[in-house]
Amino acid sequence: MDFKRKIKLGIFTATGALAIGLVAAPSVNHVLHAASDNVSTVNQTAAPTTVKATGQTVAAKSASGTKSNYSVSYVKAGTAKQTATYKQTDYNSSSDAADQVNNLKNVDGQTVKLNSGATATVQGTMGRVYVHWNTGNWSVTTVANTQDVAQNTTQFANQVNSQLQKQDLTAKNVTNGEVTVYNQPQADEANSVKWQQSGQVAQVDGQHANTVIKIAADAKN
Repeated sequence: MDFKRKIKLGIFTATGALAIGLVAAPSVNHVLHAASDNVSTVNQTAAPTTVKATGQTVAAKSASGTKSNYSVSYVKAGTAKQTATYKQTDYNSSSDAADQVNNLKNVDGQTVKLNSGATATVQGTMGRVYVHWNTGNWSVTTVANTQDVAQNTTQFANQVNSQLQKQDLTAKNVTNGEVTVYNQPQADEANSVKWQQSGQVAQVDGQHANTVIKIAADAKN
């Protein structure tokens, strides 16, 4: 199975076909909102205001939207450069919300053990190594450049697994959760943490894996 297709286009699993980024758009809670329902400051949201992650500190710059559909932009401390985004959206049903989170249960690949004892699967393609595992209601996929993990294919996956446990991110009580992170900073906000709680979906996208994980971990439930 090609993990790159999972990231770019979609993936067929033992439970059926799931697609990342190519899903039918569900119904967002479209309601006429009173002015008091508008979001204009970070304090009105579940997003943290300042986050200190390994190698980077970020601060929330702006917030916009409504209480049922808003976004918060983050910039690297001391700059005006956006590096991450927090979004939260209420959907009309739990099933609509579930369509936004690709929690993969069964993925083909070479079976390995991570440092925590968790079982993961490994695939390598197009100069990258993909490691996938499940923990609680969370699905985690790490993507590393092959040359960076040539001596230890699970090196980056173990780092991420340790960080997830240290930050208690995957201990969040969620309906479904999904983590996809890269071992090198990305030009766009390709690193992603997304989780569903009933009819609500929260999502953090960013250039740096550590930052995205820390924002998601610090977000208020």
